[in-house]
Amino acid sequence: MLGLLRKQFTFVHVSGIPVRGDASWLIVIALMTALIAASIGVDATATGLGLGFAATIVFFLSIFIHEFAHAVVARRERLEVLEIVLHPFGGLTRFLHPPETARAEFLIAIAGPVASFVLSIVFVLLAAAVNTTEADILATLLYTLAIGNFFIAFFNMLPGYPLDGGRVLRAYLWNNGRDLDDATLLTGRSGQAIAIMLVVFGLYFALVRGDIFTGFWAALVGVFLFDSARKIINDVTELEDLTVENSVVLAIPIEPDLTIRELVDDVLPMYRQHVFPVAKDRRVQGLLTLADIRPVPREKWYSLRAADVMRPINGDLFVETTASMADAREMCRRNGIGSVAVLNSDGLLVGMFHGGGAKSR
Repeated sequence: MLGLLRKQFTFVHVSGIPVRGDASWLIVIALMTALIAASIGVDATATGLGLGFAATIVFFLSIFIHEFAHAVVARRERLEVLEIVLHPFGGLTRFLHPPETARAEFLIAIAGPVASFVLSIVFVLLAAAVNTTEADILATLLYTLAIGNFFIAFFNMLPGYPLDGGRVLRAYLWNNGRDLDDATLLTGRSGQAIAIMLVVFGLYFALVRGDIFTGFWAALVGVFLFDSARKIINDVTELEDLTVENSVVLAIPIEPDLTIRELVDDVLPMYRQHVFPVAKDRRVQGLLTLADIRPVPREKWYSLRAADVMRPINGDLFVETTASMADAREMCRRNGIGSVAVLNSDGLLVGMFHGGGAKSR
């Protein structure tokens, strides 16, 4: 039974992005439908249940809009959006690779709460307009949706990862010189602290105030948030313990004297990769990316060599096999290529490490 509830289904594709959820949604929709119907005083009628169901669907549509706002901004920042996953406690927008700059991280993170806040204003205005027609039940539902969206915006801006506010704080720390992994650990622990407060808040409402539903829901969200933050902290900690040697991939080096025409006509058809180490006798002289080749006029392909177009080797383009995965990944973000050459203790090429999406020059 639990396996069935956790099995994910694709609801719809929006702008080519699959929107997924699992069967536990059915339980949540039923609970929220009954709760909203009871709040408007007509829970025993088909009309009350119908209105409650409609309001629940609109509320979850609001959650989707929150997540879709993340996806829209992510695409503007040239990130590939893999999917949007909706769950009973909110949603998650997954990318092929994380944002490569603090600016992109901030803009993507803030987009969701801004969308929810705008929706809350829209529902307030609609409720005010409907209120003039004396349609009290519909006005109440619209005010409920406004409060729900405001709560989503407010809750998500709490400064704890993986909440949007935690990502905004992480972007701020990152932009001000803090190592990205350190910022992730700090905001992840903040997320755990917020989760514990939610559990305590839930227990207080359930045991002291007698509000079982609110208390249970708050505690459940707290447990979910704590577990998500714990996984993030564990992932970062594991990266710090691993070395690049665990993830090195085969390198296809090219000679410094290789012409661009020979690279495009002879090498690329056999080895489809976005970056090539330029090396002589395994001594790396630089890295050459496809982004570096694109601006070169075709008539110059016969005369220009790899050494003429490559990025000369410097401290941001290579690591030794003993370097930590976290350090190598951070270097991939900084160098604008998304990859680094991996050298052994003698300075000879061992392979490549790919730690992020490549950017153009």
